[in-house]
Amino acid sequence: MNSKANERVSRVHLLVVMILLAGVAAGCAHQTPRLYAPMQPDGWKAQPIYIVCRFAPDADLDPATGTPVGDEGYYFHILSEAANWDHSDTTSLLFSIWRHPRTHSWIILESPRDRLEFGHTGNFGETQPRYLEGVHQRIRDNHPNPIAYLWETMSDGQFQIGKPSRPPTFVWRMPITKRRYQTIYEYVMERNYDQFSLRDNNCVDMVTDAAALAGINLVHRIRLTLPPEKKILGRTLHAWTDPNTAYWSTARPTFWKRICRQLAQLGIGSDVTEWYLALKQ
Repeated sequence: MNSKANERVSRVHLLVVMILLAGVAAGCAHQTPRLYAPMQPDGWKAQPIYIVCRFAPDADLDPATGTPVGDEGYYFHILSEAANWDHSDTTSLLFSIWRHPRTHSWIILESPRDRLEFGHTGNFGETQPRYLEGVHQRIRDNHPNPIAYLWETMSDGQFQIGKPSRPPTFVWRMPITKRRYQTIYEYVMERNYDQFSLRDNNCVDMVTDAAALAGINLVHRIRLTLPPEKKILGRTLHAWTDPNTAYWSTARPTFWKRICRQLAQLGIGSDVTEWYLALKQ
């Protein structure tokens, strides 16, 4: 069988798998996607990495309410395009990634003079396959550790200035001081954007670092324990043979919408999604 025929068979196989996953997931469509899952029989586990303290020791807080305060007209925004990936089990995560493979988060720095929008993008597939494509290719090639492709560092990272091509699903804003505004601005401008990595150098890591400079610490990482193999349509697909790739810690924009909405409900910052979407493009 030639390479084109192999590719067609692979695509058909993937389509059939996703149709079956859709059928499995349809019965749970009404449920809220989960970010935590205890150890499953196949070895799957999902555990958010929690923070010790919500605010930095030097955070600017109102003594009476314990909520952030700032100088007039200065704000820090977190914007997220959340995909609502479901980490309940392997099947649920694969299906939710297939439905919504792209996620993103970025920031706005606002002052009385201007409003600046920044982010860190990458994984464009220009110099090497995108992450999901690379894993799929390794599965087709019977690579012993296809999941290890997620550890690769891409060289196509870019500094995002201005609005991305897709709107956010949630926007959160907190007041900051002029001093923190300047500190975050300097961090953003001096940061290196040439590389992009799912593990530790991506849009969520940039947002988290900027938030810490604003005085607030946010849950943003999840640790996954990956099963070594998964049987689909009678075929066993191997994820890894090297135990070092069995554990995967990564950043997730999925956290932002839930966490920032909870913060807004507690009076920590505010939900300004409608305000942002109403802005002239």
